[in-house]
Amino acid sequence: MKLDGFGLDFGVDEDFDRTRMLWLWRIAEPIGQWGPVTLQGHYEFAFGQTQPSPQDVSFGLTPVLEWQLPLGQWAPLIETGLGAHYLTRTENQGRQLSTHWQFSEILGVGVRVRSIQAGLRFQHVSNGDIVKPNNGYNFYGFAVKFWY
Repeated sequence: MKLDGFGLDFGVDEDFDRTRMLWLWRIAEPIGQWGPVTLQGHYEFAFGQTQPSPQDVSFGLTPVLEWQLPLGQWAPLIETGLGAHYLTRTENQGRQLSTHWQFSEILGVGVRVRSIQAGLRFQHVSNGDIVKPNNGYNFYGFAVKFWY
């Protein structure tokens, strides 16, 4: 599998800050087309940490779908994703997560200009109430992706 891009993702949730590196692989281009809207997809492997100390290191894999409206060299888009994450800590600053394995949902808006993509995103990370307590994280932030 050839790497198709990389990125950075930053997010905040109340007293927590998260920074992640993203490795990107395209699924297929395009998956579908409805009028001017194109559906594309990629896999996002994320590695990063949530602070304050002690840091919670996380690894995640999320298939992401992008609904794009190509307008010349730039394309506004909506992105959605559902994946899995592994967290090294099940408790951080009093927040109980109960399990190391967590689900991750992404919803975002952005724009792609040539090979650079930037956008705002919301990401929820929790175990889906499989084991309680399940406080989870709700990160609000932005991502920047660079495609080859």
